[in-house]
Amino acid sequence: MSPLDKLANAISAALDEAPAADVLTVITGTFVGLTVEMVRRAGHDVTKPITVDGGKQRDITIHAPKG
Repeated sequence: MSPLDKLANAISAALDEAPAADVLTVITGTFVGLTVEMVRRAGHDVTKPITVDGGKQRDITIHAPKG
């Protein structure tokens, strides 16, 4: 089983055991943290908004940190 398959199964199991809002909070936090770190490693300013191009789907904007 691939790591992505394992992740999908873990998310499915989490949804069976915890409220969807809690699972979404963990997934969203992970997404934001990973995206900010990738942007930082690429040498960009992570104090500015970050936009993820969703292609034909919705774009995602990670707003600048709150002061």
